[in-house]
Amino acid sequence: MAEQISSLLRRSVEHLKEDVPGSYRLLVAELGPLVVELDVGDEVFSIRGGEHLQVTDDSPQTVSVRIATSRATILDLIDAKTGLDEAVEAGTVAVRGSLDDVQRAHASLRAYVHAAVRAASVPALLSDLRAGPP
Repeated sequence: MAEQISSLLRRSVEHLKEDVPGSYRLLVAELGPLVVELDVGDEVFSIRGGEHLQVTDDSPQTVSVRIATSRATILDLIDAKTGLDEAVEAGTVAVRGSLDDVQRAHASLRAYVHAAVRAASVPALLSDLRAGPP
């Protein structure tokens, strides 16, 4: 059985904290107190900011931003088969929240990507993501 996206994200956050602590701190600062709910296929989980990032397997009552997509779309974005703006326009990524919160979530995503490309242990997690169902 393929590893859940939430588990992969949780593991990647721990790797970022160890491999690139400065980038991790920037990511935490960008996210701030935001709570982002992610719906990826059959899985709903959340990312919470604060003093550190926390990935939880739940849907909290108070959510700042909701994002819905699929594992296949995440891989298409990683592989540059589509851009984030194109995915949103096509409806393969749906984002709901106030403009300020969505912009903060976007800045956090950028900080995550910048940290992930610098973390030596993250490529193995990408292989695990690819091993899952589309």
